[in-house]
Amino acid sequence: MKKKSNILIFILPILFILLSIGLKHGYVMPMIKGIDIRIIGGTFITNLNKYVIKVGDEVNVSAGDYIVVPSFAKKPDLKFVILDKKNVLTMKNNKIKALREGYSTIGIMNKNRVLRKATIMVVNPKINDLKINLGSDLNYYGDRSKIQSVVDIEEYKKLEKGYKFNYSTTDPKILKIENDYVEAVGTGEAKLISRYDRKEIQKTIKIYPRVDELSIDKYFELEQNQSVDLNPSIKTSPNNEKSEVKYSVLDNVDQSKYDENKRIINGDSGIETSYGITIDANGRVNANRIGTYQVEINSGNKKTYTSISVVKPEFENIEIKNLQYRLSNDKDSSTLEIGWDFSEYVNTYRVYLKKGDGEFEAFTNIKAYKRSVPVGNRVSTILKLEKNQDYQIYVVGYNGVKETKPSNIVTIGKDLNVEFQNRKVKGLDYNIDFEKKTIHLKWRHLDNKQKYKYRVYYVNKKLQEEKYILYAKNIEKNNVTLKLKDGSINYEFFVVAINSKGQVSDFSKALPVYTSLSD
Repeated sequence: MKKKSNILIFILPILFILLSIGLKHGYVMPMIKGIDIRIIGGTFITNLNKYVIKVGDEVNVSAGDYIVVPSFAKKPDLKFVILDKKNVLTMKNNKIKALREGYSTIGIMNKNRVLRKATIMVVNPKINDLKINLGSDLNYYGDRSKIQSVVDIEEYKKLEKGYKFNYSTTDPKILKIENDYVEAVGTGEAKLISRYDRKEIQKTIKIYPRVDELSIDKYFELEQNQSVDLNPSIKTSPNNEKSEVKYSVLDNVDQSKYDENKRIINGDSGIETSYGITIDANGRVNANRIGTYQVEINSGNKKTYTSISVVKPEFENIEIKNLQYRLSNDKDSSTLEIGWDFSEYVNTYRVYLKKGDGEFEAFTNIKAYKRSVPVGNRVSTILKLEKNQDYQIYVVGYNGVKETKPSNIVTIGKDLNVEFQNRKVKGLDYNIDFEKKTIHLKWRHLDNKQKYKYRVYYVNKKLQEEKYILYAKNIEKNNVTLKLKDGSINYEFFVVAINSKGQVSDFSKALPVYTSLSD
């Protein structure tokens, strides 16, 4: 017994030394703890208890953070292998590629021993929708954005985030693609293309020049009814590229500095929208109403502001507008009634007349003051003319020293056709808005041969003296909305038309309106 104990005491250290040498040099397999199969890029779906990847995916596999016991032992040469021959997967250098739909099992092997197994499910879900989104705006030269394609699949929704797309463009001179980023390197229109397998979607992107500098004079002064062209200075990248300019008059302004541009007023043409200034797409400003207005100018990624001040016009810049007429012939002479729009800046009007081939000569002066001008702001006079003569007539304002701009010229030929003066506007109808205390009149156009202007008159039937009173003028449409006074109304409305030559038609058939607008 004692002899056996001595032998064990001698042998055990030798065995321990041999075991240690075997573990250290890999002749003896150590204990491996914490080993697991991790699929980097795959999705573990709990209810299936499987890793799921898509056809065409390439994913890496890892054995995880395992430990070797004892720690000094040589790390084992672990290998990943496919444990079946279904040809669902291929593997090279610990990278798996999914070839087709199905199931396949992979394992971790240490020599001939399988340490762990995992089943991988390869699917090919139907793509319902594919979209291209951009992480930031891509509008101007030099912009750069991350491409964020979004896919909607019918099944296995957890896989949607794992789709990897190939990106390209129809014009690399405009869009430059680098991995998942796109950069605007030119101007113009190009398509950004996102592809996955055979599925493709395109997004049209228009790139504009980048505006590096946008400037304009900070202040312009115009007389009422004058115009000016705004010409902002623009510097762009790429150099000398054109950038579209947009103009707008602001209404939400500091009212201590600027006037409101847009107003709803009860004007000469009824209830209408009045603009202090108007600007067309080319930057041409028309000054309509005295005041100071703020203009915003946008071009590309820049904006700037300027102020437009509209002031009272110089007398010689005032224009007399809408000279119109009616002609009646007697046996030996002709009677011509002419009228024009009153100007608050003019108290004396001069009528010029040209007879036959002669020269224009001052024919008569007409005094007109604001307090004495009839309702409707029209000035009129009657001229006696010889029959069988040709006349041309225009009107100017006169202040004793200077004259205004002339009105339009009306031509009264000896063979003038006055048939238009007998025509009547038809189809006159109305609708009253009792809450707003307005009446909306509408009628049929005389015809479609030319553009007509219209006037609305009324007769107050409550008065003993029935007189035509001008309610609205220079109406360019076949309808108008008018403000009504409080109280009972017993009116007859009439409409006349004015053709392009300034000739006035006959009154329409009366439209009686009887109602009460009392509160």
